[in-house]
Amino acid sequence: MEFTSLEPLPILVFTNLVMIAFLLLLGRKGLKEPYSLSRWRRYLMVITSMVFCLFSFWGTDWFHYAEKYINVLYVSGYNTALEDVYVLIANISPNYLVFRAIIWGLALWLLLLLFRRVSVSTDLLLSIFCGIWLIYFGYGRIVTAYTLMFLGGLALSKPVKGKILLSLLLGGGLLLASLFFHKTAFFGVAIVLIALLPRLLNKRTFILLLLIYPFVLLLVQLLLLQFMDAALDTNDNNASSVAGQFYLNEDASEMGIAYLLLLLLQFAPYYMAAWIGYKVNVLQQPEDDTEEETEGQQAELRKVAPSDIRFFSRTVVYIVLVSTIFLFDLGANTLVFYIRFMMFGFIPAAIVLAWAWEHGCCPRMVKYTYLVGLAGTFYALLYSFYVSYLGVAA
Repeated sequence: MEFTSLEPLPILVFTNLVMIAFLLLLGRKGLKEPYSLSRWRRYLMVITSMVFCLFSFWGTDWFHYAEKYINVLYVSGYNTALEDVYVLIANISPNYLVFRAIIWGLALWLLLLLFRRVSVSTDLLLSIFCGIWLIYFGYGRIVTAYTLMFLGGLALSKPVKGKILLSLLLGGGLLLASLFFHKTAFFGVAIVLIALLPRLLNKRTFILLLLIYPFVLLLVQLLLLQFMDAALDTNDNNASSVAGQFYLNEDASEMGIAYLLLLLLQFAPYYMAAWIGYKVNVLQQPEDDTEEETEGQQAELRKVAPSDIRFFSRTVVYIVLVSTIFLFDLGANTLVFYIRFMMFGFIPAAIVLAWAWEHGCCPRMVKYTYLVGLAGTFYALLYSFYVSYLGVAA
């Protein structure tokens, strides 16, 4: 089958819209107490999620990967930006759908392991995730790196009792493995390692971070200019450098209001989840130098915000803070870096949102975050449907 002849036709994008609507229908009971789904609903949600990932037609990456898959197999000397692990998977896959099934099947399996292990209702978390962030989970190959690194972070932040050494080895191994599944995974691994330090984020350090933010922007601008000089070196023509030049030079001035609204609805939930995560991690735990808290009060605080939830709370806060740096004018168009780095946050954001939902933390903000995220999902699908109808790449 000649996949490169396919285009994001409106009818194909519409199937994605139908699948998300079906998932919302299946998961509606998971959003209500006791936050539990029947077995058949849960299994059907997982199966539908996998089908969505196999046929994630919205946007254009499904077709871009199809083209890369064919080029890797049949074009001699093809210089691909795909990591070696994906080239290997392509060579053992009889067709493109099997290629996608291996990548997203592994990622979805790891994600479900993460959802079962984290300290929040699995069905509630699954229902929220499918409604807001599944469309981005099914978009790019980097999701395997996401799931590996956050599963590793979970193993390190919530080690199994009596098997601490094994948990540490497993967590470190998963973080290391994630680096082989995408070139930008180092960003997520660095954030995970920093987020594992529980005392690093408190009220004082958060205010200090905001105060030094302008100086951080200046430092990043200087480093970015050096990176651009290296990227423009004519002696380096590998695929990664070419991709880096494209990202830095892409003109964002031609974006219309519809696309800007898409970005707003897509990323507003990250900032809202970061605020919830800040309150969960900072405002619901005692200050580092407070000695007046009794052991009973500290135990209650730990019950309110378990160590793994606080870890994911810190993670989403750090991802949002660092990613937002690339939203400013740094002497080059860094919007693509902003989008790519921010996307590291949708798994921890979903976990924080689900825990706050289950435990009644910031109920109004949680409700608004879910509604904005839901609006962003349907707007993204409808936007893709519209541009595919016009015959324009989304």
